Amino acid sequence: MLKFNLLALAIIFSANAYSEPAIVLPTNVPASSVPEKDLHHVDTLNIHDPAVLADPVSKKYYVYDSFHYGNPHEKLHSPNGRAGVEVFWSDDLVNWQGPELAYDYEEDSWANTQHAPWAPEVAFYNGKYYLFLTFHNYDEEIGNADEGHPPLVRRASQILVSDSPRGPFKRFANQPQTPAGEMALDGTLWIEDGQPWMIYCQEWIQTGDGLIKAIRLSEDLSESIGEPITLINAGDVDWTAKTTRHEGKDIRAVVTDGPWPYRSKTGKLMLLWSSWNKDKAKAYTTSLAFSDNGKLNGNWSHREQPLIWGDRGHGNIFRSFDGQLMLSLHRYFNQPHTRLQIFELEDLGDDLKIGKQLFGYP
Repeated sequence: MLKFNLLALAIIFSANAYSEPAIVLPTNVPASSVPEKDLHHVDTLNIHDPAVLADPVSKKYYVYDSFHYGNPHEKLHSPNGRAGVEVFWSDDLVNWQGPELAYDYEEDSWANTQHAPWAPEVAFYNGKYYLFLTFHNYDEEIGNADEGHPPLVRRASQILVSDSPRGPFKRFANQPQTPAGEMALDGTLWIEDGQPWMIYCQEWIQTGDGLIKAIRLSEDLSESIGEPITLINAGDVDWTAKTTRHEGKDIRAVVTDGPWPYRSKTGKLMLLWSSWNKDKAKAYTTSLAFSDNGKLNGNWSHREQPLIWGDRGHGNIFRSFDGQLMLSLHRYFNQPHTRLQIFELEDLGDDLKIGKQLFGYP
């Protein structure tokens, strides 16, 4: 997830990242038709907020990235002139094909179709593929911000569906699944006792202390049910930075990013998430929270020391096709330096342990 006006900065930096012209691809180009020059080594894969899908059907790995249409240096453009999501796929996590268009905004979307979505991730559930996205409309304010604070703009998590991990993904309706009036982001799927939930963040811009919440979903994930519950307040966590500098003033700003739930081999419910570290040398940081009853409604405690730092975060946990537990994340928050990294992960039952880095530029 990007902060403040980092969208504009990302555009500037991204313009310097590539020198070759964009490739325009129609939706669902078969893998065999993608030219060899469009193979990408993992060390070069510039993916912000990665979530690797190990697809049990195709036995391929997929990772998704968002793009905006206005940058001529983007590798892929929507033929419709709108921002959207591109997909890369791999057999070995080293060599990746793509990009291919997986989704672009509908022309009548409530989001501004030129404002690139954030944090695309795909879940396979009940035979279909569900794309979780953070949509924005920076032109529409939803309330009055405190003096000296960033504006409260429309931002929400929305779920789309497809029969293929490569799309095309389609919305259920022209509205998000997070509550109206909340600046919400980084939605992800969790199934508890057969009930689907979306875990997501409520933006610190609105709350001061960023929150991680969960809301029930209908069986087909098309709509939310009832009111959300709050799992985590990032202001309660010792290692998080509590302020940031904005327009010459220090303001309350405790970030929550990229929640990812995981059930350990002993049944312990853990939540991977990211924030900025109060130790600036550690920068963007990822850690774990633990539910005391193994449920979303439990009391959540926090790892004494973060799981990994050094400007690394917003990741997901997945298992390779040979059974290795893995963590994917991005390193280097600012473009054009952002890269996908993949680490070994060990399930200790009551905790997780980072192993060696397997893939990705250091």
